Amino acid sequence: MEILHSKSFFKMVKTLTIIGYSLCFGSIASFIAMNVVAGDSPTIEFLYWQRHFVNPIMNYVTMPSIWLFLFGNIGLFLALKKGRNRMNIVLLVLSVLIAINGQFIIIPFAKSVSNFAVQQLQTSQFIPEFAKQKSIEDTCGGINLFFLIIYLTVRISSIGNVKSNKILSDTNF
Repeated sequence: MEILHSKSFFKMVKTLTIIGYSLCFGSIASFIAMNVVAGDSPTIEFLYWQRHFVNPIMNYVTMPSIWLFLFGNIGLFLALKKGRNRMNIVLLVLSVLIAINGQFIIIPFAKSVSNFAVQQLQTSQFIPEFAKQKSIEDTCGGINLFFLIIYLTVRISSIGNVKSNKILSDTNF
């Protein structure tokens, strides 16, 4: 258990967390950009084309980044042993919520939406279920974006609190 409290372990899990966070945030940004490019009334062909980017991003960026982020946060929590506080628990819970939402809701919906995009192209007709499931996929992606922003806000505020507390403890009032 000594390895969990070493500086190298802490640096490694901190790096995993930063990389996972960045890739999660970046993949969401790419999906937002594609939806903006789609506009208000995209064509069936565009929706099909869009899924050619969504699927690889989901498989090779989003899914691995969710796990890097989660494992990094679990590692950080374990590495802190004595320094754990409510903020660390909140950050861990947020990373778990992001992983659950991403892995078990967003990714399955993304696969379903992609299948509907293929069907739409083959039949040259919009399938109402496509729009419903895409809306759920986008909404859950927005929820993960919200969780990531909260995570960053809590993390940044904790850095400020640690510096403020250190300054106050170093000052003799």
